[in-house]
Amino acid sequence: MSRRGVCRLAAHDDHPTVEINLPARQQAAFDLGANCAQAWLASPNPGWLWAGMLAERDLLRSEAARRAFDIGFLSRLHQRLRPPGDAGLPSG
Repeated sequence: MSRRGVCRLAAHDDHPTVEINLPARQQAAFDLGANCAQAWLASPNPGWLWAGMLAERDLLRSEAARRAFDIGFLSRLHQRLRPPGDAGLPSG
């Protein structure tokens, strides 16, 4: 059985650092997605969320990198939307 590794989502909005089961070699694409989401969240006039996401995502060459980008992007938004201390994971 091979170990996939993890990508790490930095602590933000009173949420701790999170490890997500993705190949560690995809950390750069994952970070790009999280940073793209953060830029959108921080912008006073961000425009359409989907447009910013797709413009950056389409620059990535591999499907694996695009998937890591998507997960990083959505994970950062998830941090902002969930109250601190609530990971939003299903129980049981």
